[in-house]
Amino acid sequence: MALHPGKRHFPQEEPVALDPIRRALQEDLDWYRDLVEHSHDLLCIHDLEGRFLSVNPVPARLLNYSVEELMSRPMREFIDPQFRAQFDAYLKEIARTGESRGMMAVIARSGEQRIWEYHNTLRSEGVETPVVRGIAHDVTERVRAAKTLRANLEQLQRTAREQELTLQRLTLFRTLLDQSNDAIEVIDQETLRFLDVNERACQALGYSREELLSMTVFDIDPTFKPETHVRIEQRLRESGFAIFESVHQRKDGSTFPVEVNLRMVQLDRVYGVSIARDITARKRAEEGLRQSEERLRLATDVAQIGMFERNLLTGENQWAPQMETLYGVVPGGFPRTIDHFLELVHPGDRQQVTDLVSRSMECGEAKGEWRVLWPNGDTRWISGAWRVFMDASGKPARVIGMDFDITERKRTEEALRQNEERFRVALKNSPTAMFHQDRDLRYTWMYNPQIQPPANGEPAKTVEEVFDPEEAAHIREVRRRVLETGVGVREETHVAYSGRKHYFDTTIEPVLDAAGAVIGLTGASTDVTKLREASEALREAKKRLTEEKLYLGQEIDTELGFGEIVGQSKALRSVMEQVGKVASSDATVLLLGDTGTGKELVARAIHRLSQRNGNSFIKMNCAAIPSGLLESELFGNERGAFTGAVSRKIGRLELADKGTLVLDEIGEISLALQPKLLRVLQDQEFERLGGTQTLKVDFRLIAATNRDLGDLVRKYEFRSDLYYRLNVFPIRVPLLRERREDIPLLVEHFVQKCARRMKKAITSIPKIAMDALIGWDWPGNVRELENFIERSVILTQGSVLAAPLGELQLIDRNEEYAEETLAATEREHILRALRESHGQIGGLGGAAGRLGLKRTTLQSKLKHFGIAPRSGADGY
Repeated sequence: MALHPGKRHFPQEEPVALDPIRRALQEDLDWYRDLVEHSHDLLCIHDLEGRFLSVNPVPARLLNYSVEELMSRPMREFIDPQFRAQFDAYLKEIARTGESRGMMAVIARSGEQRIWEYHNTLRSEGVETPVVRGIAHDVTERVRAAKTLRANLEQLQRTAREQELTLQRLTLFRTLLDQSNDAIEVIDQETLRFLDVNERACQALGYSREELLSMTVFDIDPTFKPETHVRIEQRLRESGFAIFESVHQRKDGSTFPVEVNLRMVQLDRVYGVSIARDITARKRAEEGLRQSEERLRLATDVAQIGMFERNLLTGENQWAPQMETLYGVVPGGFPRTIDHFLELVHPGDRQQVTDLVSRSMECGEAKGEWRVLWPNGDTRWISGAWRVFMDASGKPARVIGMDFDITERKRTEEALRQNEERFRVALKNSPTAMFHQDRDLRYTWMYNPQIQPPANGEPAKTVEEVFDPEEAAHIREVRRRVLETGVGVREETHVAYSGRKHYFDTTIEPVLDAAGAVIGLTGASTDVTKLREASEALREAKKRLTEEKLYLGQEIDTELGFGEIVGQSKALRSVMEQVGKVASSDATVLLLGDTGTGKELVARAIHRLSQRNGNSFIKMNCAAIPSGLLESELFGNERGAFTGAVSRKIGRLELADKGTLVLDEIGEISLALQPKLLRVLQDQEFERLGGTQTLKVDFRLIAATNRDLGDLVRKYEFRSDLYYRLNVFPIRVPLLRERREDIPLLVEHFVQKCARRMKKAITSIPKIAMDALIGWDWPGNVRELENFIERSVILTQGSVLAAPLGELQLIDRNEEYAEETLAATEREHILRALRESHGQIGGLGGAAGRLGLKRTTLQSKLKHFGIAPRSGADGY
């Protein structure tokens, strides 16, 4: 019966005392209905098909629909299309579990998306058809505010990181200024007062930073005048910088020369930045050079030595008159250009002189010897040396040198060389040597000896002065016995000379006087070296025949020029085909592969097949050199570039000029060094550490790594632009287990190699050992196999290889145990996630989400580990 306020509907027999109770109930019911009618939350009842049975009006108006429109259409049509699959799952879930809560997006009539948070329950008892009672609250603004707050927080974090980076850069810049070898000052252009100075300026001038900040340029430069300031200001306005020499005064009153580089910097206003370099050493060197030049000029007035000076900037030349005499030209006719000078040089030596000139421009000095052709056709020899001096910017400015005639010395050396050659020819063509010795075994006469016969007045040489100590002891013993017994002997002796061992068939007879006493020896020696070598060759013939098969096999393997690379597998041949294609070009090659796969051998094969084969092959392991020394090893350094740099050092890049440079473990290069390497690859030029001269190089780079450079790029541990520059022609060197058919060849190769080194004769390898070696995975690749074979050869006593196969089985059992332990850990981790999610696999809060896996992946792992639902509190 419907209750209406203000009306009484009580039966006559009901006591009057109940009227207040009914009135209170009616008021409570009216209050509840008013609450439902005006609530901003969605209150509804719907069936399990998703149709409204009852709904309050206020949320309907918020969506710009009437209650009748909501009641007349399925609930699914009001759901955002992206959430309709979730809505279908919701109907199934509440029918199954009787309760559901979560978030859903609905679409208003205007198309605006609204987010509702709901909590619904199923009522099935006491009703004919189960219905769902639901309440939903609009949380759109809260969600939007959370997103806005999250975006603002991320922006604040980015701004904080940028400010931190800016602070770090400023700190680094200040550190670099303080560590500079030059004094740096920031100057107020109007008052010429110092606004800031670096640590070097304080050290050079002897003032503290606070003292300098209270001073002006006039206080430290006694030569700086107002008119000087005006001239410098004019130059600054015209070009923005001014470079000049001046004098600075220290706090103790002493002065020193400086070279000042002054520049204008525009910030909030115009500042002057002064970079002052102490040039005391340079001034002393110039003065010493001037004095040396003066002394040399005085010396050339007396000696026949030609001096010259060439100004490379103006082209002016000066030379002493002796230069015209040395080169056979008329007075005043000495060439003024290098091209005309080369016309005086012998055609066969012109390239040599050109190379000397080029090299002197790079290293600052040169010396050499060359021939010149006089107008009358005479050839003269000249020895020359010169030095190149640089200007303030490091460019060659002038050349000073001297030449002198060495023709007579060369003629004497040539005559001596020809005599020695004739002597060697005669010695070579004479098979027999004859000699006489006195009782002290001193040589008194000889024919075709290995030593010079004694000249008149010279003491004769003893046996010890002619032969090595060991040979001399044996020869003296034999010949002393002839002197003592008076009986001749014949023996075969060996003597080392001309870099090899010679064998002689020697006959020795005593020399007797009139009384029959022994007064000396006479003998003859015939060189039987070739005969002995022929005998040795016959003995070695059998050994050579047994090794011929191995040599022929190696020749087949190296048919394409791949040298020490052993194997015939398809994977290895694919690598060799790529090597053959890329070797003839200068393209950068990136060798990829695990440690021990033989990347260095592939790099050598590329070099041998390239056009740079005759030039240097330089390699450097980037992981084996400390990061602080890696830059010096690669680029070289000048003297004094850093603590401990006591001399100039040539880097690997210069050594690899015209050749090939191999950088192994290139993934270990620091981020700070990578831009410098990138510049060398792009421009083929660099500077040594501490140097200002830009050096040009021409090299071919081969990089090798066992790391995933692409992954390092994604982790910001390797520069992407350097990676793309290296990844021109990648070659992946296969793992040993990917080319198992090569293992027998490698085993035989390493067995023979180690056996020869250890002087063992191993002729066979058991089949069970070979099968075990082929079946093993070799995680250390070829290097591990070689080490294992070397250990086996050490353990082998006879001719059959004794391989310690038990080591492989022990490693295999340990790996199986590790794999079982890992699998058990993974299974327990999955079970824990299932318990925490109450057996739910997918969806929000499911086990797949907790494990970071896809639902299908987790289901596959459950099947693999044999995990199935069971009765109990957890369900698993």
